[in-house]
Amino acid sequence: MSFDSNIYEIINIVDDILGKPRRDASVEGWTEYNCPCCAEENGGLVDNKYNFCINYSKGVCHCWKCNTSGRLSKYIKQYGGINKLHEYKEIVRDIRKCQQYTLEDNFISNDIDILKNENTISLPDDYISLIGNDTPYAKEALEYLYRRGIDEKMIKRFNIGYTNRWTKDYNMKNRIIIPSYDEFGELNYYVARDYTGKNKKRKYNNPNIPKTTYIFNEGMINWYEDITIVEGVFDHMVVPNSVALLGKTLDKEDALYNALLNRSMANINILLDDDAINDAKKLYFKLEESPLSGKIRLIECPKGYDASLLYQQYGVKGIRELMKTRKKLNIFEKVFKI
Repeated sequence: MSFDSNIYEIINIVDDILGKPRRDASVEGWTEYNCPCCAEENGGLVDNKYNFCINYSKGVCHCWKCNTSGRLSKYIKQYGGINKLHEYKEIVRDIRKCQQYTLEDNFISNDIDILKNENTISLPDDYISLIGNDTPYAKEALEYLYRRGIDEKMIKRFNIGYTNRWTKDYNMKNRIIIPSYDEFGELNYYVARDYTGKNKKRKYNNPNIPKTTYIFNEGMINWYEDITIVEGVFDHMVVPNSVALLGKTLDKEDALYNALLNRSMANINILLDDDAINDAKKLYFKLEESPLSGKIRLIECPKGYDASLLYQQYGVKGIRELMKTRKKLNIFEKVFKI
């Protein structure tokens, strides 16, 4: 099936939810609909202003009246329900399967825009939940988590699972699987971490999905309280209201960067590992130079520690004491120390 055909299937889904657009839908440009958010605020009555614009080739939306914006999947789920969302994601999967082709008719190469904004991830085939799992095969995985201070309550909260040694994919064997869910409870990523200590070359085997398409555990973030940016998933599990970078940098194209600008209502703490203090300061000043200026705080980990190790050794009290050290930087830190 061609890219155009896939997009027209998506258009049919949206038309079922929002009604017909002002003009015939466009594959490449913006298509104008009545805004469902504006109608919701108006007691369900549409205003016939057609301010809600969808770019189907990119999978993004924006209303010029109420200023709502985001991925198309968000609005399909919100106003069409879970079944419509699954229909949409199945079509995006088809597009992903065909992405190796150059679609010259639409001036689109292998780098397809919609795949930068939407993902269709699923958990590994051999994923087994660790919630209430006391089988002998789960013992080594559980012992690894317990050593890191992750208890049964946290295993349940984060829906942690594992794979054993008998996996279809050799690179996925013996891994802790920590899923990530978006604001609607849909899987958008997972971390697959070796728990044996034997796979030094490939400690992580995470999906190759751009950060433009997901925020790790977006559904757990309270945007009205202080948010702490941490480096890894194990840091995220022990630091309250945190979000994991899964790395040391945050690009302006990343979904998290844009969400922080548009949705965060309180302060933002930056807490990276002790060996990433310069990266933390660079991120501090990047956010300070954005509309978030004045809301950014830096937390420095003690030498030899990250948040996860600190929790492992000192528990909740250790994290609480660390959070108290948050501070603002002055411009001289940027000029002379980075």
